Parts: sequence; C-alpha cells; structure tokens
Amino acid sequence: MKLIVAFSSALIVLIATIAIADEPVQFNIVNLRVEQTREVSNDVMVVVMQTTAQKNSSTEAARSVNEVMAWADKIISEDQRISHQTLNYQTRPVYQNKTITGWSASQQLQLRSQDIEALTTMAGSLQQKLQIVSMQFQVSPDRRAEELETLVVEALEAFHTKAELVTRTLNADDYRLVNLSIDESGGPMPYRAIARAEAMTVGAAPPSVEAGDSKIQVSVTGSIQLIF
Repeated sequence: MKLIVAFSSALIVLIATIAIADEPVQFNIVNLRVEQTREVSNDVMVVVMQTTAQKNSSTEAARSVNEVMAWADKIISEDQRISHQTLNYQTRPVYQNKTITGWSASQQLQLRSQDIEALTTMAGSLQQKLQIVSMQFQVSPDRRAEELETLVVEALEAFHTKAELVTRTLNADDYRLVNLSIDESGGPMPYRAIARAEAMTVGAAPPSVEAGDSKIQVSVTGSIQLIF
C-alpha cells in the first residue's frame, strides 16, 4: 500500500511539472489602466410623494390613504408625459402607554418624467394632499447608452496611445495585447438627490429644481507584452 501511495504522489508531481513546462513564460509584461469621464446633463426627474392617515381603526386609515391615492392617480393619468407607480404601503398600530390607541397607514407614489417642467408643476399640484419625500435626477437609459458607447471608444483609443508611449519610451519594437477589460462605471447610474425630504404645506408652490449633471465613467485595464 505504501508503494502505491508513493507512486501516486510521484505521478502527480510529474504531471504538474509537465503542465508548468507547457505554459509559456511571459516576459516584459506591462499593466495599464486608463479612464474616460464625462459630465452629462440629467434629463429624467424622479419624485417620490407620500400620504399618511391616522384613524381609530386600520380599515379607516387604509380607506383614507386609498382615497388620496385614487385622487392622485386620476390627476396624473391625465398627463401622458408622466409615468407613476405606488410604493411602500404600510399600516401600523399607534401606541400610548403600551396600549393601541389608533392605526396609521401610509403609501408612497413615485413619479417619473423627462419633461422636468411638467413633473415639477404636477408635484406642486399634488402637494394639496401628499407630501414630497424626495426629488432626484438621473440620465435616461438611451442617453446613458449613447454616452457610454462614445466613452468606450475614447477609452480604448487612450489605452492604445498609452501602450504606444510605453513601447517607445522603453525602446521596444512593438507590443502585443495580452488581456483587456472594460468597466462601464461598475453598475447602474445612481440618482442625484436635489432636495431634502420635507413636509410641504397644502397649496404650496411647485418646488424649485435644478437638474444638474451626472458623471459617467469608463475605465479600461489590460496588459501588454513588449516585443524587443
């Protein structure tokens, strides 16, 4: 048995040695990284509003919230420029001295539009019965995709320029691309908040807003092998 184990161990070492020998050893490897960034004007506005009701029973509280949401839905549906959806419906007991004295219900409403002026006016109208929780801006998916396409081309060109610079500076004859990866900001575009969550008074004027810009970035990392 010991002889078999010893033979197996020797065979494994031999196979590993052959595998390593078959792999070409790469010399003159240089790792490079370039980034291209652009400030892009936000063209989508997202507003989250909320209604809250406190009543003696959960049924009464829910009914009050549903009435407000139905009222808001009717108004928003008349403007095709604005899309909306409901969020975060909650009911919870209200305690006093460890005893339930009532029920509170709340629900949020998210509005989204590329017509910032129209959405701002709509938010002002809905403040009759709802409160603004947050207001944010982002770049629309189509515009983001267009900007990313341009940035990828620019980043690849910058990578090629840097590779040529390294090649000339180190007196190499040429270079060979070993590997390359492209990172488009690492994920979806985050919203840019532009307002605090504040309760607004009934009949308040439309909020003052400024869309601002968002940063879109593409990074290219890779390795080249210098040829002498």
